[in-house]
Amino acid sequence: MAVLLVAAACGDGEGGDTTEPGGSGTTTAEPVVINAIHGSSLDFIHLVGLAAFEILEEEGYTVENTFAQEAETAVQALVQGDAEVAVNLGVNVGVPAVDAGANIVDVVATQRPTWALAARPEFETMEDLDGARIGVHGEASFTRAVSIFFAEEYGYEYEELIIPGSDVRAEAIAAGELDASVIDLPDVVLLEATFPDSFHILQTIGEQFPELIEADVWLDAEWAEANPEVATDVVKAFVGAARRMTEDTDYALSLATEHLPDMGEDVLTRLVEEYSERGIWPQDGLVNLERALTTLQFFQDVGEIEIETPITEDTVARYFDFSYLEAALQELDG
Repeated sequence: MAVLLVAAACGDGEGGDTTEPGGSGTTTAEPVVINAIHGSSLDFIHLVGLAAFEILEEEGYTVENTFAQEAETAVQALVQGDAEVAVNLGVNVGVPAVDAGANIVDVVATQRPTWALAARPEFETMEDLDGARIGVHGEASFTRAVSIFFAEEYGYEYEELIIPGSDVRAEAIAAGELDASVIDLPDVVLLEATFPDSFHILQTIGEQFPELIEADVWLDAEWAEANPEVATDVVKAFVGAARRMTEDTDYALSLATEHLPDMGEDVLTRLVEEYSERGIWPQDGLVNLERALTTLQFFQDVGEIEIETPITEDTVARYFDFSYLEAALQELDG
């Protein structure tokens, strides 16, 4: 992936002008290339990012997308300068990376929590999960944090199995290879359509923590500081994309059908309706001081991050930068 090309005005010898991305004047400029890496393979959660990058390309940017299998790979791309934007990285991944020396910041969220604890029908209550085989995405994953939280909340112990991929875990439940797992709403809907009566939802994290930040966009902090207008445009595009998909479900369905044809139009239609009606795509970017404090404390309490000092505003400032979202909302809403 190419490193960001900073736009610079120069004469082309022909007298032609082009509009510089993010600007209002007409200057001859090289296209600004934004390298974005996604923290997992392409699925429904990535649609906001794809919609955001469509907005940026409409504004004249060039966006290069790469999909990683693991969130840690996306962090590494930021650190090595192979990408400027990482999409859908959890706080439990970004915080340890910062503590290890990564110069990255959390700037905007792409959705509200949609994870649910699904179990085979014979598990009727949360307490029934004592001794169950429960699958999680990985050792550093939001699904593991949620699994730990529920176990501590309801007082049961379980056998943990690492199975990457929410859809894979959903199929494993249907096949009887897992007793339960934290799976994402898209896979809940897909599983219900594909394997009727094979599971039921015991609890959702969103019912207890509706303001929890879980799917975040992290920026190379040095790049963002050197290119604040571009960074703001990136954040503004994510908020604009979330609003557009919520308000224009035909557009959201068209985008989903284009990129996820294997899920089937009926499943995608229901998902788009669920996300729009429930306000899962945040209209305000979600990231602010209060929610950041709540999120850091949540991950600290379940042992997914280790912050040695009390979690305060100073702690939040190490991992989050609200300035780009604040500027983006000012431009969007006045």
